[in-house]
Amino acid sequence: MGGLSNSSCNMWLLDSTDAIATVNTSNYVSDGYQKGARQGDIVLVRTRASLPAGAVSAVNICFVLDEATGTDALGIDLTDGLAVTPTDTD
Repeated sequence: MGGLSNSSCNMWLLDSTDAIATVNTSNYVSDGYQKGARQGDIVLVRTRASLPAGAVSAVNICFVLDEATGTDALGIDLTDGLAVTPTDTD
């Protein structure tokens, strides 16, 4: 995603059966840095009943807080996340 101030960031999607409190633990995404995630990148986290396509029970917007985590320096740490509140008024 291009930036307005000579900057840019990536947006990632992470599907998991784990709650956000588990997902935002440091190095949960143990290969995130290796895959190209960098500090400030946005991560949409979908909590699903099962993978790859179970029912979605929650969506959180996080960003990469710390990069190169873990003993191998290949992971990332996500922020706690902002819960997206679902509405469906029909």
